Amino acid sequence: MKNPKLNLDSNTAWYIWLFPLIAILITGWLFFEYVRQRGPEIRIKFDDASSLQAEKTRVRFRGVTVGVVKRITLSEDNKDIIAHVQLQKDAEHLAVKGSKFWVVMPKVNFQGVSGLETLFEGTYIAVLPGPTEDDDQYDFKGQVGADSTDPLEDTTTYWLETSNAGSLSAGDAVTFRGLKVGSVTKVELSKDSRLISVQINLQNKYVKLVRTNTVFWRKVAVQAKLGLFNSELKIGSLDSILHGGIDLFTPDEAGPMAKAHAKFDLLELPPKGYEKWNPKLEF
Repeated sequence: MKNPKLNLDSNTAWYIWLFPLIAILITGWLFFEYVRQRGPEIRIKFDDASSLQAEKTRVRFRGVTVGVVKRITLSEDNKDIIAHVQLQKDAEHLAVKGSKFWVVMPKVNFQGVSGLETLFEGTYIAVLPGPTEDDDQYDFKGQVGADSTDPLEDTTTYWLETSNAGSLSAGDAVTFRGLKVGSVTKVELSKDSRLISVQINLQNKYVKLVRTNTVFWRKVAVQAKLGLFNSELKIGSLDSILHGGIDLFTPDEAGPMAKAHAKFDLLELPPKGYEKWNPKLEF
C-alpha cells in the first residue's frame, strides 16, 4: 500500500514559506529596537549589595526609570561590590564625570520619613547627573543608605576610630551645635581588626569646623547625674534616641584645619566643660 502524499500546488507552497519569513522580520525589528534604545553600560561600586538584585533593581532619576542592574560581581580585590547597570539610550548623558549614585532605602528619623516607596516597589538606585555632558565616565563609586540630600553636595571624608561600633551605622547624622553637617558613610573593622573605623563625610561648606584638635563623641540620648542634694537629667533629641549619631566640637584655641582623611578618636562621652567652648571658626 502506497503512503498517501500531500499534493500542494505552487500557490499553497508560497503561503507556507510566508509565515517563517514574517516571524524573522518581526524578530529582527524587535532586536533593532532593543539595540536602538540601549544606552551605555556603567559600573557602580558599593560597599554592600545586600539590597540589590540583578534584573530587578532599577536606576531612577526624578522618579523615572533610566536603567536597570543587569548583574552584580565582586571587584578584583574583593573589597567592593560592582553593580553593572545598563542605561537607556535617552539616559546616556548620566554617564559623565561628576554623576553620583546612591541606594535609596526606607529611613525614619526626627526630620521625617524618607524612601517609604521602597517598601512597595523595592530598593532602587538614585542618580544625580554630573555638571557636564562632555566628559564621559563609566566607573563610579556609590553610597548605600545615604540621605537623599547627601550626594547632592561635594563632601570631605574623615575617619574616626573606636573600640566598639555600638549602635553606629551608615546614614547616622554628624552634628555641630545641633546642626547636621554630615553623615556616617561607613562602619568597618580596621586593617588589624583591633579597632572599628568609622568613615564620616562632611559637606564641604562645613570643613572649616574640623581642626586638628577637634573632638568627636557619640551622641548621648540620656545623661543622668545623680547626687544626694543635686541631680541632673538631660534627654537628647528623638533622633539621637532612635539612631544615635556623632557630635563634634573644637576647644577655644582651635588648631589648624584638618586635612581630608585625617583620623580622630571617637569618644564614648563628651569631654568635660565642652559647653563652655566657644572658638571663633571663620569661614
